[in-house]
Amino acid sequence: EVIRRYVSKYVNLYYDTAEKLSNDTEIQNFGRELSTPQSEGGCGILGVPNDGKFESNDQIVLVFTCVIFTSSVTHSAVNFPMYDTYAFPPNCPMLMRGTPPKDKTPLTEKDIVASLADKSATLDTMIIASILSEGSTNNLGNFEVNYVYDPRAIKIVDEFREDLKTVSANIHKRNDPLVKKYEILLPESIPNSISI
Repeated sequence: EVIRRYVSKYVNLYYDTAEKLSNDTEIQNFGRELSTPQSEGGCGILGVPNDGKFESNDQIVLVFTCVIFTSSVTHSAVNFPMYDTYAFPPNCPMLMRGTPPKDKTPLTEKDIVASLADKSATLDTMIIASILSEGSTNNLGNFEVNYVYDPRAIKIVDEFREDLKTVSANIHKRNDPLVKKYEILLPESIPNSISI
C-alpha cells in the first residue's frame, strides 16, 4: 500500500490531465514495449493494462507499483533468506552424485548421504548463497543517485520515506516479543533495486 500510494502521488503530480498521458510518447512507447511479445522485440509481459496503451493514471500506477514492489520487496523476500535454506546442503544440493532413482524404492540414509555433493561443491553452494543473501544497494526510498529536484516531487519522496518509517516501526513492534526477529522485509533492509 505504501509503494502504491507513493507511485500514485508521483504519477498524479505529472499526469494531471488525460491529454498529458495520451500525448506522452515515451510512456506510451514504454507500455507498448512491455506488452509486445518477445518474438516481436518486446518484453512480453502479460497483464499490462490495455496492452500497454495507457489511458489512465491508474494503469500506470499499477504497472510501476508492480515493478517497484517486485524489484524491491519480492526480491528481498526471495533472495535474502536464501542462505538460511542453502547453507544446509541436503536442503538444496547444488549437485548430486550417482544416478537418480528410477522407482519409488525407499533409499537408506547411507544412499542419500552418498549422493550429496563433496565438500568443495558444498562450500561453493554456501558461498554463492551467502553472496546472494547480502544487500548491496541503498535501502528502499534512499536512492543511489538523486534525480528528483522538483520541490513537489521531493515532498512526495519525503512522505514515502516517512511512510516507510511507520511500516518499519510496526514491524519492530510485532518483532518485540519474538525470539527470532523477522527482519527481511523491514524497509531499511529492502534494497532500492536488484543488484547482483
